Amino acid sequence: MKKFIKRVLFPLLCVGALILITGCSAEPTPYEQNDLDGYTVSVKFDANGGTFTTNSSVIVDSFNPADLHKNGEGKAEIALLSPDNPLRGNDSFAVSRPGYFLAGWYAVRNEVAQGEYTYGDKWDFDTDLLTVDPNAPHSSATPVLTLYAAWIPRFEIRFCDKATGEVLESLDFDPTTETVSAPAWDTETGTLEMHKFPSRKGYTFTAAYYDDSFTKVLDTENVVHPGVIDYETGTAKDPVLTLYVEYTEGEWYRIYTAEQLADNANLNGHYEICADLDFSDEIWPTTFMYGNFNGEIKGNGHTIKNVSFAQTNNSKANAGLFGQLTEKASIKDLMFQNVTFTVQSGTRVAGTNYGLLAGTISNDAVLEEIKIQESVLQIDSSCYFGVDDYSIGLVCGMGDDVLPDAEITCAVVGDNPQRITVTLDGQKVTLTFAE
Repeated sequence: MKKFIKRVLFPLLCVGALILITGCSAEPTPYEQNDLDGYTVSVKFDANGGTFTTNSSVIVDSFNPADLHKNGEGKAEIALLSPDNPLRGNDSFAVSRPGYFLAGWYAVRNEVAQGEYTYGDKWDFDTDLLTVDPNAPHSSATPVLTLYAAWIPRFEIRFCDKATGEVLESLDFDPTTETVSAPAWDTETGTLEMHKFPSRKGYTFTAAYYDDSFTKVLDTENVVHPGVIDYETGTAKDPVLTLYVEYTEGEWYRIYTAEQLADNANLNGHYEICADLDFSDEIWPTTFMYGNFNGEIKGNGHTIKNVSFAQTNNSKANAGLFGQLTEKASIKDLMFQNVTFTVQSGTRVAGTNYGLLAGTISNDAVLEEIKIQESVLQIDSSCYFGVDDYSIGLVCGMGDDVLPDAEITCAVVGDNPQRITVTLDGQKVTLTFAE
């Protein structure tokens, strides 16, 4: 049977103070009480610069030799429990030291410099047994064994910018309990999870390298740290790793679903489409519909289909799948299929530019391998039409005919009391009102 003494030093100090006040006391110290109860064999755990969850630096386990198993030589055998072993129940407590991790508990401690140690005889709580002579005189105040916590500074990863060599961040971690995951694309959100790697606003991580010549690329799920723990001596080698991190300009998303594109709509965003996107049950983002898109879309040959949206905001001068494709915009290798853009009843069509792809397309916008099929631009006859200060096109209201093969029809819908007719000149739409 074991008897544990927690925070032995604190009770002793209290007893000493009591003696100073009263001059004499019949109360035994905790050690004396243990000896009186027969718990004369003690093992001390020295936190060695750390602290137990009891806020003490030392704990002591005491045992009664009469209760211990004896081997064939008559020696008492003790299977020690580590301080944090759950079998201790309420007497289980961990040890910690800020900036360090625990290499283990050792029976030998050698000081090599002030405050620096090497260790020996690492204790294996699974297999090692402490043997004592049960007939030898023992006192619980004098441990038969002291085990020292061996502390190693937390390993470090320094993240350097590949382009400049600047240290962006440093990360400390415990290699015995922690791993550092490499950045990875989350197919559920379409975003790049950086984990513990540093992010850069306006940029996207592309690669990391283990060497400053950029030949050893990080190509595994977790970072492989070169640090090694020497458990024989309780020390470590190569605790610092430098990673060279590469970024590309732009905040990129990898899009697998229509919902992801809608959730991550950003006028400065950069998108790699990784699957066909069906907007049957999703709303096309108004951020794109009315905004000035400065980003990039790599379609990879995929299709965005079944999009239906309507112009209802009279304060917006440009509207389409994109309000305006600016000189910075780039869309490549993408098909739009079964898109319906409706200029709804009540819309003020004055000083506006409407087109199925965009209200306005800059001459410097990059559009390559873009196709539009089976799509329609609908104009409600009940719109308010001002003087001829509006521009409507199948592809865009303002801009060159960049998609001459686009399959877009244009129709007037609603009661059409003004008997509006549609005339097409290339992709340009002209509305004619009956007199």
